[in-house]
Amino acid sequence: MHLEQMARRCPGARLLHLVAKRGWRFIINERGYVTAVDDPSARTLGCLWELSEEHWEALDRYEGVSAGFYYRVNCQVIRLDSGDSLDAIAYRASSEIPGTPTIEYADTVFDGARQIGLPEEYLLAIEAWRNGPLPS
Repeated sequence: MHLEQMARRCPGARLLHLVAKRGWRFIINERGYVTAVDDPSARTLGCLWELSEEHWEALDRYEGVSAGFYYRVNCQVIRLDSGDSLDAIAYRASSEIPGTPTIEYADTVFDGARQIGLPEEYLLAIEAWRNGPLPS
């Protein structure tokens, strides 16, 4: 979600929409990074980017796909502005064991969420990650 990071990793990528994914809940895993876990009662918020094949390759390298840290998942998301359903690809971590992020990482996630304009209540939930694993 962080605009400057995406500009460095994927020059020319275009931010399209704010989106929601029902049935997923964000957590910080044991490695200290964000992932989503299945939770039928939850909804995660984020954004959708228009990416080229080169962008996907760069993101796969950054996310450690070949090392097994993250993998791509095809999913459906809902545009926050229109309610339209869209096909998307997301990254999920191989580890779903809860953990705690570094302050620097929590700041980066929070800044990215703020930059793209996620709602205040969602920003408060992200801010709570600094204090350790979120409740189930």
